[in-house]
Amino acid sequence: MGAKPGEASSAEVRNQQQANRRVTSVDVAAESGVSQATVARVFSSPEKVSPATREKVRSAAERLGYVPNAIARSLKSQRTNIVGAVVPAYGEYWQNVLAEFSRQLAQRSYQLLLFSFAKPEDVDGALASVAQYRLDGVILASATIGQAQLGRMQSSPLPSVAFNQPAAEGLVPSVSVDNEVGMAELAQHLVDMKVGTALYIGGVSSVSTDQVRYRGAVQALAEHGVACPYMEAGAYTYDAGYKAAGELAQRDNLPEAVMVGSDEVAFGVLDGLENAGISAPRDLLLTGFDGLPQASWAGYDLTTLVQATDVLVAQAIDVLLDSNSAADRPASVVVPGTIRYGMTTKKSDG
Repeated sequence: MGAKPGEASSAEVRNQQQANRRVTSVDVAAESGVSQATVARVFSSPEKVSPATREKVRSAAERLGYVPNAIARSLKSQRTNIVGAVVPAYGEYWQNVLAEFSRQLAQRSYQLLLFSFAKPEDVDGALASVAQYRLDGVILASATIGQAQLGRMQSSPLPSVAFNQPAAEGLVPSVSVDNEVGMAELAQHLVDMKVGTALYIGGVSSVSTDQVRYRGAVQALAEHGVACPYMEAGAYTYDAGYKAAGELAQRDNLPEAVMVGSDEVAFGVLDGLENAGISAPRDLLLTGFDGLPQASWAGYDLTTLVQATDVLVAQAIDVLLDSNSAADRPASVVVPGTIRYGMTTKKSDG
């Protein structure tokens, strides 16, 4: 009995069901005339298969629209080729870092899975989420991750590396820019500019990155008799810097130089001061730290410590993936930065 008008025939239904069915390695094996094991080897260990067989299997896979199942492959190999990153949900610095991690991991056929948090109190939840996934490693990409949390990661079987986290030293392998020396070099630049008074605007005083950078600045300036009190912006954001600039503008006496603990905060400070009629370098000199792309924009032209992000990321990936055991992983890798000299520390000749 035929199908009623408007209804699909049984053959059409079967064809549609077959079209909707996911193509498997069994189908590719039948199409190419090889075993299913050979198909698996072509996509997991192609060097173990002859070029002619590889071409035959790949051609069959292309005709059928076959896509290898990464999850099934990972169950067999005990590797997922997925690396997690625990990272703040905001911040221009971290966006740049994550873009570089994603690029370099992709070159090594790895995928990046993000576990983000908006507030420090959310870190535990992000770390708990990490434990629910099968990963080949995890990048702890925030100085907000505390020592107690780092200690727990130390006892985890999951390989981990801390990125730009001074507090991680001795707990988990870490890769970071030389925060203290970099800020000391910026301070020396200000000394060379004959600065007599200075102020340091940090992000969050309890964070190790902030502490180490401030130490580099205050010690270098103190050697030349220049005091450098600390002011907390409250966050590593543009808005926090803008607000801090408003408070600074209310002071009776401005410092001759302001050292800011991160570029993103520095951008807010520059704009906030400009709104109050104060500009760098006309009224004071100003430095940042990180080397974000925006630092070179004409509107900022910021003197800052540039981190070699590509080198830092490459080192972190090597530590995480190229060590055969925890004992092989270096305790810490420190990469020097370089100063970018911008208009914000260029005194006028007048």
